[in-house]
Amino acid sequence: MISYFRSILPSRLVLLVLLFLAIRLPLVLLGIPATVSELLYMLVGERMGDGFAMYREIYDSTAPLSAFFYWTIDVVAGRSYLTYRLTATFLLLLQAILFNVTLNRHQVYAGKGYIPALLYLLLGSITFEFDMLTPLLIGNTFLIMSLPYIITISREGLDNNRLFVGGFMVGLAALSYLPLALFLLVAAFAVVLFASGTFRSLLLMLCGFAFPYAVLMTYYLYSNSIAYFLEMHLLQPWHFQVSTLLPAADLAKVMLLPGLILLLSLISTTSLPQRLVFQSRFQQLMTVWLMVSVALVFTRQEISAGTFLVTLPPIAYFSEFLFTSRQKKWILNLYFLLVLSGVIVLRYRYALGIDTLVQVDDSQLLLPRQQQSDLAGTSVLVLGSDYSYYEQNKLATPYLNWELSQRHCGRLDEYQAVYELYQNFRKESPAYIVDKTGLMPQLKHKLPSVFGAYEPTNAAAVYKKSR
Repeated sequence: MISYFRSILPSRLVLLVLLFLAIRLPLVLLGIPATVSELLYMLVGERMGDGFAMYREIYDSTAPLSAFFYWTIDVVAGRSYLTYRLTATFLLLLQAILFNVTLNRHQVYAGKGYIPALLYLLLGSITFEFDMLTPLLIGNTFLIMSLPYIITISREGLDNNRLFVGGFMVGLAALSYLPLALFLLVAAFAVVLFASGTFRSLLLMLCGFAFPYAVLMTYYLYSNSIAYFLEMHLLQPWHFQVSTLLPAADLAKVMLLPGLILLLSLISTTSLPQRLVFQSRFQQLMTVWLMVSVALVFTRQEISAGTFLVTLPPIAYFSEFLFTSRQKKWILNLYFLLVLSGVIVLRYRYALGIDTLVQVDDSQLLLPRQQQSDLAGTSVLVLGSDYSYYEQNKLATPYLNWELSQRHCGRLDEYQAVYELYQNFRKESPAYIVDKTGLMPQLKHKLPSVFGAYEPTNAAAVYKKSR
């Protein structure tokens, strides 16, 4: 069965795509419950679509290129979970095919086939978190697009300008999700392995990486937003800590299958026959890719299964050695069937009615349903991190990310912060304010001309503008 994909005939690619869509689309079309992350991205895109500038008029740390994606989707389809998930499906399929084509074109293995793409797509469907159009998914697309440029310079002699393009792609990946800038280490290691003029090649790669940042910062400079961009995105502190959105045991359940495939694949590499120098160096590069991917997982404040998306390329690469090893065919087919059945069980545990047997507590990822039915189709500001009130309403004022909103709301004893808060509310005032932090009494005292117009409603912590 798995041997069918050891060929590059077009029929193999067609079956691969059909298998992926058969696994992926039913759950997407049936509908996954709304998630907090997706609603946040939709609010960013919606507010940009209403003409508000990112960072200056939208306080959020979403990377600029990802925000552009969300703005584009809002212009085309508005708030649409289906559009977001279909776009994510397309990007994952594109990543797998581009990655596999790169491996085949550069003869990374002894033979050519679609096994890496097969494992990429299967493991990329193991959880609904990979169905979300996250900045990490967008940025990972650019990382894979950079790969053929950073590994071909030594094979093309003096055509080192390709490395500039490779660095440029890594720069676009970082503009989609800032921690992906760590993959400069992978690109630098590729320079050491493949480049003939290491120092010149390294400079070309760094210039390519810096170029999109230079263009973007020039735009923000002329639009008077450079300080906001630096504060809310570029200079945000990185967090190397473990705070899981899924319970540790449940996260282990989801990642057990990819971890086992990776472990067995790494063991298979120890028995490889002698190979070409390029193939050995590429294996070293993917080992570094894997280590950087694991390090990147811990740069997030909150870790869930979706953060391991960046490990899919090295797992898919090493899986080729497992499924083309000298083990008996029935054993390799058994491995494949276990992977396929494991993905289906985890992905469709609710639809199959086995969620009591395979329990994964993903409640922190899902959007809680707010109970205030009168808050629908209006403008709302939530003083806190409860995004559920925005599900049927529009955000008013820039205060989306509550942590970043502390530049004003957390400094009410400073004149400048209170003045800027007043300026933002003078431009637009929400019909309702939901006070989840108990700030309204202090705000009424500091700015009675603004917050004095809001009166308590029957719902706890909800204030309605009365005049």
